[in-house]
Amino acid sequence: MSLLPGGLRAAPSRLLLRLVAVNLLASIGFGMYAAGSALFFTRHVGLPVSQVGLGLTVAGLVWLPLSIHLGRFCDRVGARRATLIMGVCQVVLLLAATQIRAFAAFIVAVSLLGVFVQGGWICREALVADLVSDDDRVRASAYLRSAFNIGVILGALACGLALTWDSGPAYLALILGSALAEAAATVLCVSLPPGPAAGERTSAVRLRHAARDVPYLVMSLLYGLLAVGDIILRVGLPLWVASHSALPKGLGAWLYGLNAVLVVVLQVPLSRGAETFEGVRRLLLVASFASTASCLAVAVSSTASALLDVLALVLAVVLLSLSEVWSSAAGWKIRYDLAPAHAQGTWGGVFSLGSSINLVLGPALVTLLVERYAALGWVLLSGCFLVVAAGVGPATAWALRTRTTGGDLPVSVTPPAG
Repeated sequence: MSLLPGGLRAAPSRLLLRLVAVNLLASIGFGMYAAGSALFFTRHVGLPVSQVGLGLTVAGLVWLPLSIHLGRFCDRVGARRATLIMGVCQVVLLLAATQIRAFAAFIVAVSLLGVFVQGGWICREALVADLVSDDDRVRASAYLRSAFNIGVILGALACGLALTWDSGPAYLALILGSALAEAAATVLCVSLPPGPAAGERTSAVRLRHAARDVPYLVMSLLYGLLAVGDIILRVGLPLWVASHSALPKGLGAWLYGLNAVLVVVLQVPLSRGAETFEGVRRLLLVASFASTASCLAVAVSSTASALLDVLALVLAVVLLSLSEVWSSAAGWKIRYDLAPAHAQGTWGGVFSLGSSINLVLGPALVTLLVERYAALGWVLLSGCFLVVAAGVGPATAWALRTRTTGGDLPVSVTPPAG
């Protein structure tokens, strides 16, 4: 079923708009939780900041290795049903979180929430694979990505209101609002077509076949390394701004807002070119070079006047935003078209595992280089993106060589006969 029957230039169809609405509601809930959970557990529940930080770290360590299993579950029960299950579990856990009073309960709740939130995104991606034709997935994913960013912005604005109110009921309303948004997304998901029958697609695929698809994992790792740009925006630039007294203190937040706006505006029009793997290679290269140049722009932002420093940082954010848009478009082509059609959930779990390297290495890498080496640290960080650029061509060629020779399982992971 094609969401864009006229091709990439067609207007969004009714079914695509429903998918966009599901994504928007889910991302509003995610934005409220992501931006407000630490405040809720510290200011409302009363847990120490150190315990909240530890709990959120543990949650990441729990869901990350489970990604491939979440994808496998999605393939077994069907993408729509799995999405519904993940949504219901998130709502129940968010409501349960409002009753937390102890650290042990907090660890359990946020760890399970991390699992089902991650599972929800994996299942929604598999739902796109079920409902959207191959040629239309990049374009459809661009609309969904824009909706995601709008939702996160709205969720963050709600968090800002809670901060302004700064009371227990405000933080409680933030978590309940997140649950309500996720519940609305789950209800709307019921109206989507069920897609292919579950079970048939996974009969010939075992979990180890996905885990052994090394070329696919390498491509997801390259994508994840480019996503370190998001850590630069959320962590690196605010710390950099705070360390320079001549720069406005609110500049870090304004720059992050600029990034969000640019991605919303540019994601759809700049996703063209990812329809072929030659286009994917080109987009990953220009994304790598844009990230490299952005780090160099930050490096020079402490050597001139305050006005020129601000302009250099704005340029850096524009370049990081372009890198995000280009790499996202390439990532959708990699994630869907290099995976077996009958095991999109399982391979989506593998892709999530590799592409999440930015969450594991990004914060430590960015903070270490910037704090220890200042401007030189940004130069060193730019070199990391050049390493990605050097690996794009060989990795893409390797991944394409190991794809199908008649079936739709990668050659390198085809199961033995019988």
